[in-house]
Order: sequence, then structure tokens, then C-alpha cells
Amino acid sequence: MKNLRREWFLLFVVIFAYFAGFFALLDRFWEPVYALRWLVLASVFGVWQFAFLWRKLPLNCRADEGELLPSLGWANRVSFLRGIFIAALFGFLFSPWPDRPLSWLPFTFYLFTALSDILDGYLARITNHVTELGAALDMENDSWGVLIVTGLVFWYGQVPAIYLLVGLARYLFIFGLQLREKQGKQNVELPFSFRRRIFAGVQMGFIVTILVPVFSPSVTRFAAVLFMLPFLAGFFYDWLIIVGRINPKKWANFFERITSIKLLGFMPLALRLPVAYFLWVFTVSIGGGIFLEYSRFLSVLWLLLSFAAVPMILFGAVGRLGAILAMISSGMAIEISNNPLVYMAIVFASTILLFGGTGSLSLWSPEDWLIYNRAGGWDD
Repeated sequence: MKNLRREWFLLFVVIFAYFAGFFALLDRFWEPVYALRWLVLASVFGVWQFAFLWRKLPLNCRADEGELLPSLGWANRVSFLRGIFIAALFGFLFSPWPDRPLSWLPFTFYLFTALSDILDGYLARITNHVTELGAALDMENDSWGVLIVTGLVFWYGQVPAIYLLVGLARYLFIFGLQLREKQGKQNVELPFSFRRRIFAGVQMGFIVTILVPVFSPSVTRFAAVLFMLPFLAGFFYDWLIIVGRINPKKWANFFERITSIKLLGFMPLALRLPVAYFLWVFTVSIGGGIFLEYSRFLSVLWLLLSFAAVPMILFGAVGRLGAILAMISSGMAIEISNNPLVYMAIVFASTILLFGGTGSLSLWSPEDWLIYNRAGGWDD
């Protein structure tokens, strides 16, 4: 335990220096009152993170062993750093979105949060350092991260107020479980489902995207509803299982029979073809000119995203990523294009491809493996 506490103290010194240095940067290039607010909020959440880590140090052992491991390990360090990235995000709450180039900071911090969410589990499995401490850090950071970032994008006006349900969904779900237990009601155990991982990952990717400071609320609010509805529907479906209104085995058999219909396997292809066609036609015809009066950078960025998305979607080569690129490029064009309905249709169809995949006749879909397996190990 002494080694773990020493490592905890070293982390505290490093993060303290990071907060101080970052505050000095913000104080120089941002309004001092906003920089000070960032420091206070980020520090409060950071202190909570350190207190949580201190309390959970006795859990730094493998689930099948009782022996305390002498080091936090890289996986737990990355998990803890994810909490620090979330603390940095929390610091931006209640302040206006910074001007450029500082406007990219919330996006950067949440991108690091998303990447570290993937990396910590991978490191834990390849180093044989899967611990109860890591599980506790992962669960807390998942909950706080979604809650804080949904609050932030709402504060920035990027999503409607109802989108806050995405951040509150897990807390409301747990509250409902506890309430039923207090009432003496039995909760049915939820079976494992890949759907939860897909929906959570897609939601995280969406929030990362709308934190890019190039989208107006008129675009992001429309997209937020598209992403929110299936996410909340998934929670509602799980709740019906919990209360015994739905038999998951019967529904699983029903979905299996539906998905076994060969014709349905070609439905994503029926979406891919028009999305790729219209995206290509409008990209070639417009040629980025609609953005030139705003920014040459945006013009080049839009062209790159559009031209990259077309073959990825058409051939199903990392098609989910292609769907994301198509959504970003179309979202950029909706507000200033003479054909906003076409781009809205592309966003809608790309959202379906992102959730459901590119289906049959896909050239290469490594992202599907990442969804249905865990990097560094085959067990869930």
C-alpha cells in the first residue's frame, strides 16, 4: 500500500502542476474571470477524482486474487487521466465557448477522454492488470463524463434541453432500480447486449463531433435528436426487461428471425448507394465554393471529408467512419447550401449506417470487430 500511496502523491504533484500551467495559459489568452472559473471548477472535480482514487486503492487487485498489486499499472493510470480530462471539461462549464484557437480545447479534451476510454481496457488486458480498481474508475468516469459533456454541449447551445436526458439516463435508470428494491420488487437481470456498446460509442463519437467549433446549432440540434432517440429507446427497452414486461429471449429470437432475412442484409447497401451518389454529385458541382467566402480552411476541410466519405461508404471500407465523415461534411453544408434538404437526408441516412453498419458487400469493416470484441482480449 505504501508504494501505491507514493504513486498517488506523485500523480497529485504532476496534475497540480498541469492545472497551474494550463490556468496560466488561459489567463493570458482568455478573459481572466473565465480562466479563474475554469481553475476552480476543474480543481473541485480533480480533488474529487484524487479522493476517489485514494479510497479505492485497496481494490488494486485482480478479481480472482486477493493480493494487492504494488503498482497502479498503465491501465489504471490512463483511467485516472480520463477523469482529469473530464475535470478539464468541467472547468469550461458556465463560461462562453472560447474564441479561436482556444475554441478547440473542449473538443480536444473530450477526444482524449474518448480515446483513453478505449485504451485503458486494452492496456489492462495485454498487461494482465485487470483490477477492481480499474473497473471502479471506469464506471465512475463513464457516468460523470457523459453527464458533464452533455451539460457542456447544452450550455454551448449545440443541443436542445431534452438532450440532457442522455447524460441523466444512467442515473435515472439506477435510481429506478434502487426505488424498486426499496419497494420490495424484483429486478430481472439484464442479459449482455452489444447494442449498449454500439449506442454508447456512437453517442460519444457524436458529442466529439459537435464540439468541433465549425457547426452551428441549427445543424447540431437536428442531429442531436437523431442520435438521442435510439439511445433513449435502448434504455427504455432495458427498463421493460428489468420490470418483466419483455422477455429478452423471445425478443432476441424475434430479432434473429428478422435479421436472418437475406433481403434485409442488402438494406444498408440501398442506403449506401444514394448517399455516396448525392454526396459525390453535390461535392463535385459545388467544389467547396460555398465555403470560400467564410474560410479557405473550411472549404478544403469540407472537400477532404466529402471525397474521403464517398468511396468509404460506397464500398463499405471502414464504412462507419465514412458515415461519420459524410455527416460532418453534410452538417457543415446544411446551413449555407441552396440544397439543405439533400444534406439533411444524407445526415439522416448516414446516422442509420453509423448505428447499423454498412451490411452486405462491405469491403472491409474492422470497426465491427472493435464493437463486437475487445482489443487485447476476446472476452467481454
